[in-house]
Amino acid sequence: MISFIKQHAVVFVAVFIVVLLIAKFFYSLFVFDVPLGFDPGMYRYLFVKYAREFPPFSLPDLRPWAQEYPFGLFIITSYLIKAGIPMDWFLGWIWNLFPVILLCTYAFIVYEKEGKSAGVLLLLIGFLSIAFYDGFAQMYWKTYLSLLFLIISFRFFEKESLMMLPFAALTILSHSQTGLILGLTFAVWWLINLPLEWRNMQFRKWTAVFAFAALLGLVWYFPYWERAFWSPFKSVILLRGQSAPAGNFPSAFFFIKNGAVVFLLGAAGWLNSLVKDKKKISVCLWQIAPAVCAVFIVFRLVFYNRFFLQLDFFLMYFAATYLKAVWRGRDYFLRAVLIVLVCVQGYLSVKQMLRWEPRFNKEELSEIAKIPEFVEKDAHIIALENNAAVWLLGWLPDYHTGGPGLFDFPAWTYPQWERFIYGSHDERLLLMRSIDVHPLYFMTSKLFFKHYGEFAQAFLSDPCFEKVEGSSLIKVVCRLY
Repeated sequence: MISFIKQHAVVFVAVFIVVLLIAKFFYSLFVFDVPLGFDPGMYRYLFVKYAREFPPFSLPDLRPWAQEYPFGLFIITSYLIKAGIPMDWFLGWIWNLFPVILLCTYAFIVYEKEGKSAGVLLLLIGFLSIAFYDGFAQMYWKTYLSLLFLIISFRFFEKESLMMLPFAALTILSHSQTGLILGLTFAVWWLINLPLEWRNMQFRKWTAVFAFAALLGLVWYFPYWERAFWSPFKSVILLRGQSAPAGNFPSAFFFIKNGAVVFLLGAAGWLNSLVKDKKKISVCLWQIAPAVCAVFIVFRLVFYNRFFLQLDFFLMYFAATYLKAVWRGRDYFLRAVLIVLVCVQGYLSVKQMLRWEPRFNKEELSEIAKIPEFVEKDAHIIALENNAAVWLLGWLPDYHTGGPGLFDFPAWTYPQWERFIYGSHDERLLLMRSIDVHPLYFMTSKLFFKHYGEFAQAFLSDPCFEKVEGSSLIKVVCRLY
């Protein structure tokens, strides 16, 4: 029995870490029974809209902001929903399981390239990563699916298989940012190898493949050229530093501070991998990808904070291989230090995991689900803060809903929203007349009352509003036109 355990020790450790990963990523589902993050409502809205367009070869009628979402994920979910999988599973246990599937796939690739122990250590690094969990907590569905396709495409490319092409295409179709990383990574690889490998027939074959893929992408996206390519590309070129939006993600400093062990292992492993025989610098796709991400972060290009998620993900490979190399050095003092550091990082990772709580609770979500009982079928419903607006959108996709922030309805600026909440009766009436819709309702929430305090009650006492009993709605009873 003891010899059997020793013989299969790596497998037992891998299974143990996978169990830890499942516990970590399913914790929120069992404790809260409500998705974490800001995005669940937006995803539910998109799942519904695309599923209704089955087979999804044409874009559904979407809100303007939703038209900018790549549709790879929604093509896949449309078929699965039509096959009978409940839509809300993609916001529940399927989503909670997906990061574990992604890490296991990554670990298998590392196992193929670097051996069993490196694959197991990749799982450990994934468990320790704070950035990876934060991306999960914010429900970056498109990003995680795209990363899965990306690492598979990298692996097929290493095997010189044309199966790389469909997975590279799926990467780009699933998430613009990760697709950009993939495209830039292949472009840098090609430029580095061009001077020395141009006479190589294999290199020429890949050059032709890249050219064909670029042409196919051009034809595919031509109808959506401004939205899908030119607008994002122009933003990357023109918006830098203070002018560039950082993206809804903590800063790189936050992750380096709280995840220093993982980051330093990854950075050290990446530097160590560049020089294999200590005389010749060798560069592969896995090394180029984190460098591309680092450029966006260092030079503060568009959504630079979000690029840390992909940077952290690509550095997991090098953190695992470096940890393996240091452990094999048989310096027992260094091993003891590594064990202590990993334990400390594990504590910090769990601590940062526990800081996440749902932005909306189950009771409030139940109230939204009951709204059709209180309103007309042609009702317009506006949330009074942007968090509730997202959930309203997702759970009532057949109604015309809106709210502050990215929503196009109502098309009020931030100062106009301030006047609506804090202003006089006449100012509110004027703003409501500007949207000229009927019947019109506004939805309150716990966050609305918490944020606006005493002003919330003053707002609700406006003679234009009438409380809808049994719900969180107020109905506009003034004549708007």
